[in-house]
Amino acid sequence: MKIELICKNCNNSFITEYKHRDKKFCNLTCYIDYAKKNKLFGREKDDSTREERICLECGVTFIERKKYDRKLCSDNCRNLWNAREENKNLKKEKTQEALLKKYGVKTMFDLQSFKDSKKNIFIEKYGVDSPMKVPEFVNKLKKTILHKHLKTLIKKLNEHDLILLDEYSVNKNGNTSKSYNFKCLKCDNIFSSTVLGCGKIPICRKCKPIVKNSALEQEIKDFLNKNNIKHIDNNRSLLNGLEIDIFIPDFNLGIEINGNYYHSDINGMKDKKYHLNKTNIANSNNIKLIQIFEDEITNNLEIVLSRLAGYFNLNKKIYARNCLIKEVSSFESKNFLIKNHLQGNCVDKYRYGLYHNDELVSLITFGKKRKVLGNKDTENEYELLRFCNKLNYSVIGGFSKLLNYFLKNKTPHKIITYADIRWSGINPENTVYGKNKFNFIGLTPPNYWYLDVKKFTNRFHRFSFRKDVLVKEGFSKEKTEWEIMQERGYDRIWDCGSMKFELIP
Repeated sequence: MKIELICKNCNNSFITEYKHRDKKFCNLTCYIDYAKKNKLFGREKDDSTREERICLECGVTFIERKKYDRKLCSDNCRNLWNAREENKNLKKEKTQEALLKKYGVKTMFDLQSFKDSKKNIFIEKYGVDSPMKVPEFVNKLKKTILHKHLKTLIKKLNEHDLILLDEYSVNKNGNTSKSYNFKCLKCDNIFSSTVLGCGKIPICRKCKPIVKNSALEQEIKDFLNKNNIKHIDNNRSLLNGLEIDIFIPDFNLGIEINGNYYHSDINGMKDKKYHLNKTNIANSNNIKLIQIFEDEITNNLEIVLSRLAGYFNLNKKIYARNCLIKEVSSFESKNFLIKNHLQGNCVDKYRYGLYHNDELVSLITFGKKRKVLGNKDTENEYELLRFCNKLNYSVIGGFSKLLNYFLKNKTPHKIITYADIRWSGINPENTVYGKNKFNFIGLTPPNYWYLDVKKFTNRFHRFSFRKDVLVKEGFSKEKTEWEIMQERGYDRIWDCGSMKFELIP
């Protein structure tokens, strides 16, 4: 049986079943509207249970219930707060303390019960004790790595107006022999090049053609002229008839610009000891000779000029005593080294930085000493791998402060390191290591890089072209590495070697 009723909220009539004759509202919306108007549900806020607080991140005042231990006003502030290195370390320490107190271990992964449970899960599900033995897991991991590499590569290519035309595959070892086709969006030039393991992006030579030595030299001369530094060009009287491209008499400093083609082994006819001999002759005449390769200027001009500015005391000075030491993440370290160090990033274990006004201005990295055949006593021995300051900055006392921090925290038995003679000269006492109580051990022989004879634009480290790698790629065991590389269309160029230093605290 149907009946007609009047809605208590909107006063409109509505039809309903007789069994619902006590119904007062035509729909839920009217009920809620009526309840809100007449305050039939909900309760007023009790001010005695709340208090004002100041956000630790942004300083904004916000209201929170007293029973909650909330100290940040929003998710954005919480993310910023948690991203700070000191807060990460504090959270890590608290977690370790709790695990030590409860289980006697620093991480869950150290619990035997955890290890056994994970192992049993894989045994029950896949019949193996490790996920790396499961083909589908390994294949998924490879796809994830590929996607990550490709995502980073595409971003960098977009920044340089380039697109990749070929299918990309991960080159984990950084081998430079794998070539891809690229297209320049500025000039529509299609060219082939390699993607370097250190993250360097190929260059369109139609937009940026190879410059001759004179143009390379002019970059340095313009820098010197801009800073009113007197220099003598193409001098042959100081080095027994050998030419110095640029000589700065006020600093007894010579600068050589070595074009890759003209200073190569075959095409340039510069043998293994050519550059080292020239450095030695300059040193015997009380001249420090800096030798710069072509690609260092074309690819990293800002870093080159910043290093030169350091010799002439032109960089902005910061004192290490005004800086804060912190551990540096691998991500931040990699970006800093690519922007500020000629050799770019490297595989390391420990990274420490000096921060001035929350900005990283100096970085030092260490790694475990590489094991030499027959020498097993390298457990507490390290290699100092990289040290550099931010572009156009000199951090006074920065090296010694970072070194002492490492010595205090890791108490190493021994530290070894190397100084590139091309940049440091050949006098150990005039290096940052000699001035910080490192012992000079000796000179390493000149090292070489390979050059593609079609371009001569970049140097490729010989590690990627070792004999065992070439043999695996199908080349003859009977031939030497150098013979194979010549057949592949490569020349090589030699440096001056390095000075080896050692510190035993």
